[in-house]
Amino acid sequence: MQSIRTNRSPLLRTTTLLGVAASLALIAPLVHAMQDAPAKAPAAAPAAAPTTTDEAAKPKVDLPKATDLVAKAGEAVGGKDAWSKVKSIEMTGTMEIPAANMKGKMTTKALAPNLMVTSMELPGFGSVRQGFDGTTAWAVDPSSGPRLVEGGEREMIAREASFLKEFELEKLWTSLETVGEGQFAGVDCWKVSAKRGDESATLWFEKATGLARGSSMTVETQFGKIPVTSEILEYRDFNGLKVGSRTEVKQMGQKMVSTIETVVFDQVDPKDAELPADIKALLEPEPADEDADADEDEDKDAKPAAPAAPAAPAAPATPAAPKA
Repeated sequence: MQSIRTNRSPLLRTTTLLGVAASLALIAPLVHAMQDAPAKAPAAAPAAAPTTTDEAAKPKVDLPKATDLVAKAGEAVGGKDAWSKVKSIEMTGTMEIPAANMKGKMTTKALAPNLMVTSMELPGFGSVRQGFDGTTAWAVDPSSGPRLVEGGEREMIAREASFLKEFELEKLWTSLETVGEGQFAGVDCWKVSAKRGDESATLWFEKATGLARGSSMTVETQFGKIPVTSEILEYRDFNGLKVGSRTEVKQMGQKMVSTIETVVFDQVDPKDAELPADIKALLEPEPADEDADADEDEDKDAKPAAPAAPAAPAAPATPAAPKA
C-alpha cells in the first residue's frame, strides 16, 4: 500500500474494543497522580418504573450473532484483506485531559505482527513511554521510572500490540454474545458481551453502519483494575480505509480525548520497536557481590590447618617402697 501522510484531517486507525486499553495503562500514572481527593459518589439512580402492560407486550428484538457484528465491523473499516497489506503504521497526534487543561503530543508506531511502541510528552508531567517487542512488555514514566510489565497488564499490552486485533476478536475473547441494544456514542447500537476467564467487557456496534463504537471494560494497570469507557465519536474515510478520528475515554473520574494528526503507512523502522537501553538493563542478571566472591575464593585457597599432635601419655606412677 502506498505510504500516505496527512496533516489536515485528524486520523486514527480504528481504536476499537481493545485499542484504547494500552493507552489508558500508559497514562494511568498521570491520572493516578491527579487523584488528590476521593471522587464523590454519584447520586443514586432513581428507581426503575414498573413495567407496564404495553412495555411487556413489545415484541422481542431478533438479536444478530455477535460474530456477524464483528465481521460487519471489519468490512465497515475497509476489510481484513486491505488492512493485511499494511505492514506498519505510524500515528502522531494528541492526548488531552480537558479538566486538567493538559494536552500533550502522542506518537504510536506499530509493525505486523505484534510490535508496538507509544510515547507521550505531557507538560508538567514529563515523557511517558510504553511498548511490546513481541516478548517483553515495558513502560517508563516519571513516577515509576523504567519497569517490566507483568501479569494481566502485560497480557493487555500484548493483545493491543496485535496488528490485526480488530479482525480477530474471536481469538481474543473466549465468548462473544449479543445481549441487547441501546444508545452508545450518540447512535443506536447492538450490545455485545465479551468474556475471557475472569475478564469481561461490553462492546458496542452501530446498527446503521456496522462500525464499532466503543466499549466498557475493566483495565489492568500498575495501580490495580480501573473501570474504563471509551467512545469512538467520529469516523472518516482515508484512502479506502475508514478510520476513527476522535475517541473519548473516561476513567477514574477523568475524560481523555485522543486525536491523530498524521498517519504514515509502511515506513516504520523495526529498530524503533526494540527495547530501550533502560529496559534492557532490567533484563540483565544482577552482578554478583564481589566482596562475597572474594571471601569465598580466599576460603577455597586457604590450606587446611595441620591436625594437632596427640598428647604424650602420662608416665605411670612409681610404686611405693615396701615397709621394712
